[in-house]
Amino acid sequence: MQFKDISHDTKTVYRLKEREQVVFFLLNRSGDITFELSGFSAEAHVFAFFIGKQSNQYTLTISQNHLAPQTISRVLVKSILHDESSFSYQGTLHIAKEATLSDASQENRNLLLSPEAKAFSEPILEILTNDVRCHHAATTSALNAGQLFFAQTRGLSPKQAEELLTWGFLQSSLDTLETLISSQENEKMLALVRKQLP
Repeated sequence: MQFKDISHDTKTVYRLKEREQVVFFLLNRSGDITFELSGFSAEAHVFAFFIGKQSNQYTLTISQNHLAPQTISRVLVKSILHDESSFSYQGTLHIAKEATLSDASQENRNLLLSPEAKAFSEPILEILTNDVRCHHAATTSALNAGQLFFAQTRGLSPKQAEELLTWGFLQSSLDTLETLISSQENEKMLALVRKQLP
């Protein structure tokens, strides 16, 4: 499977041809991005991470356009928001009439680490054919007080407990990413994400 870090890319439309399989990674990249699956059995896996600090404001609009049969797309967007930072996500999952047997999902998970942090999420489905599989989910929450307390009863400071649970919020996504790319690419992505965390 091909891997593309598009964090600093200026391209806004990524077209996948027949049987093309690509993993896309983006970190703190705002903007409008379209992933167009125009070839039979094309496959796109998109991992987008946002780490907001101070008054950072991020906005991401993603379109997943399934235009051919048996195409697969997975979009997973996670934000961790500190201080007065904010994140806004809009995702449109479009499956054309010709794109039978497509399999698509979009998820947006937001973690608020400050009472002043804000997150907005708007997932949209446009399904014009039958015999497809689609899934979408969106959540916004603070850290679980019970989990924080439990971690501190095991000897962690409040700061260490927060850091541990914050990393746990990302871990399932990073584990999935690890199964799709090489170990060298995975280490590079982990380093980039860790560098952004306070």
